Amino acid sequence: MRKAKTILFAVISIMIAIVSLEFLVRGAFYLFGRWDGWGYTKYEYVYRPYIGYAYQPYEGGRDRYGFTLDSNDDAQRDLTQKDTCEFRVFMLGGSTVLGRYLDHKDDTLPARLENLMNQRLSNYEITFSVINAGKPAFISVQTLLEHAFYIKYSLKPDYVLHFDGSNDSVGQPKYWPREKFPALQDNVHRYTEDFFSKINQVTSLRGSLNALLRNLASHSAFMFVLHKTLNDPRVWLRQIQDKDVLKSEEDSQQDDQVAMAQWVEKHVNRYMFNVDLATRFGDHHTGVAYFFQPTMLPYMESFLTNREKDFLAKDNYASEFHGYPKRDSKQLYYFRVRKEFAKLIAANDSKYVTIADLSKLFDKKSSEEAYFGDYVHYLPAGRDVIALEIEKIVWPKIREQISRDPKFQECREP
Repeated sequence: MRKAKTILFAVISIMIAIVSLEFLVRGAFYLFGRWDGWGYTKYEYVYRPYIGYAYQPYEGGRDRYGFTLDSNDDAQRDLTQKDTCEFRVFMLGGSTVLGRYLDHKDDTLPARLENLMNQRLSNYEITFSVINAGKPAFISVQTLLEHAFYIKYSLKPDYVLHFDGSNDSVGQPKYWPREKFPALQDNVHRYTEDFFSKINQVTSLRGSLNALLRNLASHSAFMFVLHKTLNDPRVWLRQIQDKDVLKSEEDSQQDDQVAMAQWVEKHVNRYMFNVDLATRFGDHHTGVAYFFQPTMLPYMESFLTNREKDFLAKDNYASEFHGYPKRDSKQLYYFRVRKEFAKLIAANDSKYVTIADLSKLFDKKSSEEAYFGDYVHYLPAGRDVIALEIEKIVWPKIREQISRDPKFQECREP
């Protein structure tokens, strides 16, 4: 009897201690006011083979594939089917394709292109649909794989547009892979690499316990602190300092050994490898266009508004490119990619492939008109210029494709 009471007392004491710790940690979060709450951020993404992640189907204005809908799109659409007189275009890229700083739902680049194309043909009854396949933080390998394994294989594309380049210049540790998988090296998004690393680890006792803590962290503030501390012991010091001044020892050692120009070359090589592969998918069934996107660079300052110049201030992103200034590294990256794009364009002899460098598109813009809402993303005025330029470049190829494709001959007006 005494033993049973002792056990009961011990259990009650442990429960009281756990509950006390939970209230103590929650109270600390509330008291210091440094976080809106506790627990890990709940994203609207789901993991997808090859590409790493995509949007949740049917949530937040998306279809079953995680593609973003414009005002003309049906949320229940089945892209494995297509009407005879529909010319289907997919536009791939990062958040600049997805759309930020929008005035309305049809202010994205894909929606603008769709509108421009549908104004074009006069003797055909063809409807152009441009699918918004943009995803936040996507890099070239992800759009390449989505093109190859999702779109070209099963979603009946007539044309595929790639619009990217900026995200491949990003050198923050949270995006750059740790190169854990031999031979794959750095041609993978860090999130994708982490996901597969965790799958391999979960079969061990330590990995299983970590996964358990991760799930409990969504329900317990104390478990959240415990899991966060075990996986990243320096996290609380970074939060107190309000900036990420501490990097992992691995990243610090790596950055000390590699000069900025060498890092830039790694990014350029990765990007151009994926561009070259993606453009090889162009054939008589599906045309392909690859665009190197415009961005904001230091040499453009005389063409920028005062607000836009602020984004390029030297103290902004001062160490975000593997410990080096982002503004300087990105400019060097862009200069190098321009040279490589020129070579790729000169070597392109396919009538089914278009390769274009749009990175200088804003070089002569008025310093009175803002094209950028932040360091990367465009305002409506910027998207207007880009959409018109893309449509002007691809339209001759699309018109030629329509004229030679027998299935579209049925769509001529009588």
